[in-house]
Amino acid sequence: MSTDTLYEQLRGHLHYLKLAAVAEALAPALEHADREHPGYTEFLHGLLATEVDATEQRRLQGRLRFSKLPARKTLAQFDHDAQPSLDRRMIDELATLRFIAEKANVLLIGPPGVGKTHCETACHRSGAARGSASAVADLTPKTH
Repeated sequence: MSTDTLYEQLRGHLHYLKLAAVAEALAPALEHADREHPGYTEFLHGLLATEVDATEQRRLQGRLRFSKLPARKTLAQFDHDAQPSLDRRMIDELATLRFIAEKANVLLIGPPGVGKTHCETACHRSGAARGSASAVADLTPKTH
């Protein structure tokens, strides 16, 4: 069996097993292996790490899509100078997401424009990036 045929069969198997990231990384990985001669375990580890990274990225994108967050905000982007009345230490504490591990609720209250939605969105994005699921309760009165 020729090397090209074997390579195509291997890519077909990878796609069948839904290992698309490994299938895409296979050619460069094989070229690298020809040059560097890594051990079998190291070679396999590199390929599987590629798939794990791709899977984690897909899961994160799915969590963010499912969350339907309104904007791409982070707590690092929060303008503390625009809201000097907010305690910077409290915002920094929110950024640790310790409240998730403690199973504590976070309630953000205040007048419009102080950054409640920014903080909420940023916490949800950060939690999603760390693999946490969360829910939002919008207690704002609806005036329809």
